[in-house]
Amino acid sequence: MKILHILDHSIPLHSGYTFRTRAILEQQRQLGWQTFHVTSAKHSVAKASVETVDGLDFYRSDEPAGPCSKLLGFNQWSIVQSLSKRLDEIIPLIKPEILHAHSPA
Repeated sequence: MKILHILDHSIPLHSGYTFRTRAILEQQRQLGWQTFHVTSAKHSVAKASVETVDGLDFYRSDEPAGPCSKLLGFNQWSIVQSLSKRLDEIIPLIKPEILHAHSPA
């Protein structure tokens, strides 16, 4: 089974959200499931478009650009648009059977 986890942010950032997510991924992998992971632009420490952390590969979304990306309210829309664009790129490559959108993504 292929599962694409759609995340707000992830490890190596430290929060309850990231630790719970890593635990879910580890358990799913123990079941023999393939997990894939994409983060929104809110994962502000990304250094590359794909990063490996603790043996897990994460697809990172681009930082939103343009004048709307800095305006209150519109900045959130810009993050959603960036994540949507990244999903359009990776879903055809991965061909997941399940999309698991984690709150608040």
